[in-house]
Amino acid sequence: MKMQVYRFSFTAASLMVSELVVLAKLLISVDFDYDQISQNEIKRDREATRKREFSELVLRLKTLSNEEIKILAESSLENQKLISFLACVRLYRIIREFVEEVILEKILLFDNLLSNRDISAFMYNKSLEYKEIEKLTEGTQKKVQQVIFKILEQAGIIDSVRTKKIQIPFLDFNLQNILLEQDKKYLLNL
Repeated sequence: MKMQVYRFSFTAASLMVSELVVLAKLLISVDFDYDQISQNEIKRDREATRKREFSELVLRLKTLSNEEIKILAESSLENQKLISFLACVRLYRIIREFVEEVILEKILLFDNLLSNRDISAFMYNKSLEYKEIEKLTEGTQKKVQQVIFKILEQAGIIDSVRTKKIQIPFLDFNLQNILLEQDKKYLLNL
């Protein structure tokens, strides 16, 4: 299996739950035909911002099954946050690896606090291994770290970007039933 490349385009979009829900509802109404949805559904003043965010959100939606998209469109805000987070984990390798290598490890060690040092060490170790991360400027690395924490906060995986206390979300029965077994760990349902 070919290794997924690192994408850092999430730094321009954070979690964007409400916008993803709008697109999910629209996608359902056009029988999951991606060609029928438009960037005009994203309400932004600047066209370049709208186009960039729409592109990211469509990529995220494409990581989800039709059933997951239906849950995204029709369920509680908590489930919407978790499905949005799951789409990010599936699309962005750096977020998935941070969850696997840092957050899950901390939970197993009963350490429920993340720190800036945790993500800095994670990024440093990745930069030693992968040229594409080594080539990131210091400013871009800081932005990646900042947005990862913001996404974790917006998804409810940490309480806030300030205190960074890990919170294990509750997966309701409907959501548990549709998620693949390997995906449940990304939502910290250990």
